[in-house]
Amino acid sequence: MQQSPGDEAPPDPRRWWVLAVLSAALFAILLNNSLLNVAVPQLIRSTGAGMSQAQWIVDAYTLVFAGALLTAGTLGDRYGRKRATLAGTATFGAGSLVALFADGPSQLLVARAVMGLGAAFVMPGTLAILVNVFPARERARAIAVWGSVSALGVAAGPVLGGALVDRFWWGSVFAVSLVPAVLVLVAGAVLLPESADPAPRPADPVGALLGAGAMGGVVYGAIQASGHGWTSPGVLAALAAGGAAAVAFVAWERRHPHPMVDLALLRRPAFVGAGGGNLLLMTGVAGTFFVLTQRLQFGLGLSPLRAGLGMLPSALSVGVGAFLSGRLTRRHGPRGAVGAGLALAAAGIVVVGVVDGGYPPVLAGLVVTGIGFGLAMTPVTDTVISLVPEARSGSGAALNDTLQELGNALGVALVGTVLARRYASGAAGLPDPADRSLHDALELAERTGGRAGDALAAAARQAFDHAAAAGLGTAAAVVAVGAVLGAVLLPGRSEPPAGPAPRSASPVDPARSPTDRQPGPVR
Repeated sequence: MQQSPGDEAPPDPRRWWVLAVLSAALFAILLNNSLLNVAVPQLIRSTGAGMSQAQWIVDAYTLVFAGALLTAGTLGDRYGRKRATLAGTATFGAGSLVALFADGPSQLLVARAVMGLGAAFVMPGTLAILVNVFPARERARAIAVWGSVSALGVAAGPVLGGALVDRFWWGSVFAVSLVPAVLVLVAGAVLLPESADPAPRPADPVGALLGAGAMGGVVYGAIQASGHGWTSPGVLAALAAGGAAAVAFVAWERRHPHPMVDLALLRRPAFVGAGGGNLLLMTGVAGTFFVLTQRLQFGLGLSPLRAGLGMLPSALSVGVGAFLSGRLTRRHGPRGAVGAGLALAAAGIVVVGVVDGGYPPVLAGLVVTGIGFGLAMTPVTDTVISLVPEARSGSGAALNDTLQELGNALGVALVGTVLARRYASGAAGLPDPADRSLHDALELAERTGGRAGDALAAAARQAFDHAAAAGLGTAAAVVAVGAVLGAVLLPGRSEPPAGPAPRSASPVDPARSPTDRQPGPVR
């Protein structure tokens, strides 16, 4: 029997303080995704790391983070989401402390991997606790705050990283991660409520290994593709291994009596629309940021700090879009909000890539893109979470986060490959090494000097601008496909999600909607 409003348990009076703690945890782990990039040149000089080692130090975090997400969400459902979030925060903080005082590339690489493992437990835990602590009528607003903080964490990374590297040493970027980690551990121990699946499923170590192998292989291949191309042997081998692990994972989960991921979700149009929109939105936005941070520095001549500040309006405008998202969703349903949001984001990316005139068009495009991101992020996240029984909210949050991380990796790889190949084609007539990258071309132009150096720099910048426009056009096209998926597959106002219901993770009344189900006690 469906729960009446009068029977609904009163909301936790501390829920907004809980959201503040969860937001601090989320901010720390997403800030770290982009914080280290601006410190790489100083890191190489100080530690003697090679370019390959530096790339691994940066990528180790994302690789472990993405590979462990599904397993972390399942363990959180089984043993408690508060425990998972705090344990992940402690692990993340310990890795940050080791990285802060690392005396060599190998130690730093291990520390980054440990940080990624901790982050994998934190991110789904924050969303799962949010789902459990907020009543259905306030959940969209809370998710909007959660999404805005995630965007702020991504955009603030280059700003804080540039400021710290300019004033201190490369290791100082890890000190920023310690402050919110300590805050979350202290405040979270007092404020965060505990919840878990009331009927926890048996462990599935085979599924966990296959899922981690699938995500790890695909993400590793995507990361390597941005530097080596999609057809290089290493990239093809990684993608093939990830694909084989994914096929084995699906086959195993279909036969397993208690699967980690309910594959019936793939038959629900609402999940395909929301999950696909989420993946494609993150792919396009991550690719845009990858190109734009280079364009602001190499094309417009901004310092790393000023380039980071130039990206910040996109994060601030996400909050505007998130504020408007609730009203648009109430009027037109998830279909209207997601379709309009992704279409707006695609249009903003086109403005960034096509319109000339220095920074003002970039600013306008970033604001439009941020508003579109904010409009879409809340309803896609809410839809994915609502399709998973609340008892398994940790697994649902991990699935949502996995799509985002996969989108981040694919965006940098796809758009980065387009950028590199178009630049190489446009700069084919320039002398070596100017035809390899704009950075090399500008260094060669500075050494050459005079009119010849100026002409070389101008030709290289023109080739880069054309390549950047092609990369950003690709990013806009990807987001536009997501807009079509959302507009076609997501429900409109008052429409229930179409398709067969997923298998329940616990013995709940099937007449109750996922958002009406209350968290069970911890076992």
